[in-house]
Amino acid sequence: MHCIGKRDDEVYVGNAYAYHGGLGVPEYLSHLKTARVGEKALDLDGNPLPPDLHRPLFIGQSEVAEYNRIKEHQLTRIRMGLGDDHV
Repeated sequence: MHCIGKRDDEVYVGNAYAYHGGLGVPEYLSHLKTARVGEKALDLDGNPLPPDLHRPLFIGQSEVAEYNRIKEHQLTRIRMGLGDDHV
């Protein structure tokens, strides 16, 4: 795991990046009730990433299916050339 602060009932889904609209929960996930941004993200070697640029992103296990639906929709749009520049 490449984060610190994950709760037992959460899933780490990646990092929130400042260049994707700030360090809060990304807008496309803002309707998820359990989505939250943690305090310290780590790189693949376990080294801390700058907290002003990277923070871990978590969702509750209860919303994993909805998160997967959102990401699958984004991938479909990318494959079709309809926008969405990240997954």
